[in-house]
Amino acid sequence: MKRVFINDDNLTIDDLDYEVIRVKGVIINDNNEILIAHNNNTYQLVGGHVEKSEDMEEALIREIKEETGINVSDIKGPFMQIMTYCKNYFNSGKNVCSKIYYYRILSNDLPNLNETSYDELESQTDFGLFYVKLDDFERFLKDSMDNKTIDINIGREMLLALECYNSLYCG
Repeated sequence: MKRVFINDDNLTIDDLDYEVIRVKGVIINDNNEILIAHNNNTYQLVGGHVEKSEDMEEALIREIKEETGINVSDIKGPFMQIMTYCKNYFNSGKNVCSKIYYYRILSNDLPNLNETSYDELESQTDFGLFYVKLDDFERFLKDSMDNKTIDINIGREMLLALECYNSLYCG
């Protein structure tokens, strides 16, 4: 598994208040398209937080079901971890170690919005799902970063995950 460490704020481990663990699915279909979400004015890969009672794969299966209505079982990974030390995490006043684990998921199942279960933020915003050709995804992310239609940090993390995914699986 590839590991990337981001520490733009030059925090030390002693500066951190707590740790957040999230899982993200790189969901690819047979048309070589990647499923992405748009939520809270930014693009992101499907996934979310690991709860205390879950292991990472259980959390990913739950998050994908909640956000897309897709039942997944063929999970590969994680193939990458991005660990970020974040100052004032989401304006909370807290310094956080954020770990995101990326998994490869091959699935031709289409999102089933009747089977989703959005959280409060997802329900309050215009949560949407769509596919982007994997070959076009890097350009899509860079254009979104230039147009400020994606959070710059999320965009950077997704580009790193895409680079790793391509080196492992698109050789």
